[in-house]
Amino acid sequence: MRGVIRYLVVMVAALRVAWWHRRLPLDQLVERVRQVPKLPTSLRDPAAFRVIVHRWYGRLPPRGLRACLKQSYLLLDLWSRCALDPVFHLGVRTVDGKKDGHAWLTVEGFDCADTPEDGYRETFVA
Repeated sequence: MRGVIRYLVVMVAALRVAWWHRRLPLDQLVERVRQVPKLPTSLRDPAAFRVIVHRWYGRLPPRGLRACLKQSYLLLDLWSRCALDPVFHLGVRTVDGKKDGHAWLTVEGFDCADTPEDGYRETFVA
C-alpha cells in the first residue's frame, strides 16, 4: 500500500511542478517547490522516490524539460516532503565548443547519485 501512496505523491509533485514551472522565475520556483507538507515518517523514503522518478520521469509532467531539470524539480519537492534539505544546482560546461547545462541536487548526509561529472561551473544554487 505504501508503494501506491508514494506513486500518488509523485504525481502530485509532478502536477505542482508543472503548474509553478510556467508561472514563476527560477529562484521563486525553487522556493515554492520546497514549500510542502512533510510526509508521515512511514512514507519518507528518498531512495524509493528517486527510483520512481527515474523510472517514470518521461511520462510525468511538465513536458519539454531536459531530463536532469525535471528530475531535479521533482526530487526537490519529494525530498523536501521527506524532511531533507536538498540544494538545487544549475551548472554549465563547454564541450567541443558547445555549452552544455545540467541540473542536480545535493543533500548533506545523503548520496544523491546524480551529481555531475567534473567540468560544470555552477551558475545557480538555491
